[in-house]
Formats: sequence, C-alpha cells, structure tokens
Amino acid sequence: MKLIQELSAEERRWQPDPADWLKEQDNLAGDKTHASVQHAHRINLDEACEIRDWTHALGVSEQELRNAVAVVGDRADRVREFLTRRY
Repeated sequence: MKLIQELSAEERRWQPDPADWLKEQDNLAGDKTHASVQHAHRINLDEACEIRDWTHALGVSEQELRNAVAVVGDRADRVREFLTRRY
C-alpha cells in the first residue's frame, strides 16, 4: 500500500476522501452522532479515535499528523495538501 505522498497526481485524484472514509466508519460504528460527521472535515487531536482514523486515512504517523496540524491548522483539506507537498 502506497502512502498518499507517494501517489502521482492522477492516482491521488482517484483516492477516497478521508472525510468520506470517516463518515463510513461512523456509520459502521453506529454509535456516533450526526455532529461528529459534520466535523469530519476537521482533525481533532484530542480524540484518540480521530488520531487513529486520520493517520490511517492519510497514511502518516501520529507525529506527522500532529506536526501538520501545528503548521496549517486542523482543516483536513489543508493538512492533506501540506502532507502531499511536503513529501
């Protein structure tokens, strides 16, 4: 499995959006509220389950995720763009 940073622009275009993946996980878990789905475009580093889900979805370590959020903020689209350009 390639890390998102190793993918070409064409390959990234066809990758699922991590926010969609998180919504699917919420639906499968069945115990999440609609509010958590609404916030899927933000990365909450105070929740272990979100750290796990975002690191999986973005193909990065927890430290890489924390560093990216520290640099560009908690918006998932900005974090994804930062990680893609950085690597």
